[in-house]
Amino acid sequence: MPNNNLDLAFVINSRYKGQFVVTFYSVATSNPDLKFSVHLFTNSLTDEEKEYISGVVTQLGSDITFYDVDESVFEGLPKMSYDNAYTAYDKLLIPYYIKTGGKVLYLDCDIIVKGDIGELFKRQYSTFISAVADLKINAKRRDHAKKIAGGEYTYFNSGVIMFDFFHSDKIVPLGDMIDYIRQNGGDIRWHDQDILNHFYASDCTILEEKFNYHTTYKSISDAFFHKGEREAAIVHYANWKPWKSDYIGKSYRLFKRHYKVCAERWGVNFAKRRNIFAQLKLIFGYIF
Repeated sequence: MPNNNLDLAFVINSRYKGQFVVTFYSVATSNPDLKFSVHLFTNSLTDEEKEYISGVVTQLGSDITFYDVDESVFEGLPKMSYDNAYTAYDKLLIPYYIKTGGKVLYLDCDIIVKGDIGELFKRQYSTFISAVADLKINAKRRDHAKKIAGGEYTYFNSGVIMFDFFHSDKIVPLGDMIDYIRQNGGDIRWHDQDILNHFYASDCTILEEKFNYHTTYKSISDAFFHKGEREAAIVHYANWKPWKSDYIGKSYRLFKRHYKVCAERWGVNFAKRRNIFAQLKLIFGYIF
């Protein structure tokens, strides 16, 4: 029988299995009429951790395939500073590992889905990659965005990406990406995002902000009124993380509500209670 599930892709290591559970729970419960095939890329999950994650996905009515990433292709490249690992590069491998002629929606695991994402699968695209513009980088890191993506193109955020394999002829050879990283490692600030923008920004369909709504503040008024949050289908905690004690961004209650259910049902345990002193330290550090 044909599988009519919608394809989703994620990249995690062992430290992010709890975050994946919360994100996927939000996907499934916000889209109860849809079923998904999960493509999970990992470099460190144990068999026991895979069994745990499979159980969660199955209980939520979907299926899962694990991809054990061979990171030897990245050997010798600069590692990401925040975890001294190649994990951030693993996203680049999605087009070469997944074999499908359809659409695959990639989601970071610092995301809560609170609306309909089926709409994204119904659309027709003329490009291999579709994503939402990164408003903060385009506005405040304009020189970097132009250098990476090209002056006339919009720099996009790579936390939510629709891959349309109908246009697989537009997939950039992996060797070209590896060469670019080797030659330009010092210029890369936002890891896989910079790399994908360098190769795909010139041929990317820009999606509406509601499909990748960031919880950082764009302005003083946004800090009070949270413009766009109500219409958002996908909420992305792209900078500050809501599971840390110093979180000061938007949509905290949204995350906490989903986290609480997952803690009770599947034992996730990675979030810290927010602490006013930690928050004040972050606020003053951010301002000054």
